[in-house]
Amino acid sequence: MNRFKGFAIPYFIWLIVLAFLPIVVMIAFTFLSMNGSSLEGASFSFEAYNRLIDPSIAKLIWNSLIVAFWTVFFCVLIGYPCAYFVSFSKLKNKLLILLLLILPMWSNSMLRIVSWLRLFTSKYFVGFNLAGSMEAVIFVSVTTYLPFMIFPIYTILEKLDRGLIEASNDLGVPKFKTFLKVTLPLSISGVYSGIIMVFLPAATGFAISQTIGLGKIRLIGNLLQSVFEKNNYNFGSLISVLVSLVITLVILLFSKFNKEKKPC
Repeated sequence: MNRFKGFAIPYFIWLIVLAFLPIVVMIAFTFLSMNGSSLEGASFSFEAYNRLIDPSIAKLIWNSLIVAFWTVFFCVLIGYPCAYFVSFSKLKNKLLILLLLILPMWSNSMLRIVSWLRLFTSKYFVGFNLAGSMEAVIFVSVTTYLPFMIFPIYTILEKLDRGLIEASNDLGVPKFKTFLKVTLPLSISGVYSGIIMVFLPAATGFAISQTIGLGKIRLIGNLLQSVFEKNNYNFGSLISVLVSLVITLVILLFSKFNKEKKPC
């Protein structure tokens, strides 16, 4: 196997150039006071870090967590039963059902978001304007990211050994208890994967909150968008580094839980 190690060299070069070096540059930018991305006249400063004590930053983080939490909650609530039904059904065209779930993702995401905006602002839809509310942002986030919850769970359920469930049924265990003791624990890794895939874009995105929220519901992604539009690269880099750190911690946390749940 050692003779094939050379094939990994391009991968490590790619990783260093496109992942490691940008992070190093962003960290360096957080300690500089400069105009845009130009290093001309740049000076060492903690200006970006001092801005973190601004109460508006805490509000943006709180809004992001609220939207991400409820998006994940409803995606699990809807996604798991959908994946379970498709996986355990006797339908011959399971792939067709999955294709119907994928079809909305083939259209441009902004087109779908704007379509929801038109519905929310139409008096014939629900009788009152939902646009500009936290509920509308969460609803559109759920409809956008729901497939990312369904597919990981479905994949795990499809690989599940049906013999374990049949053995439980043969022993006279009620179906619901079989689900709680056998199916759910063995499929929880799919739920963890779905949570990561939904939580991260829901918390850090800006298109849904900006469009559906009409600029009233601002998330951390909207802050990143605005600071980079103003060429404020030092503060934007700091927020980007913090978001990347949170993402890494979330992934490590769920990876640890996933390992602990695996049978020995």
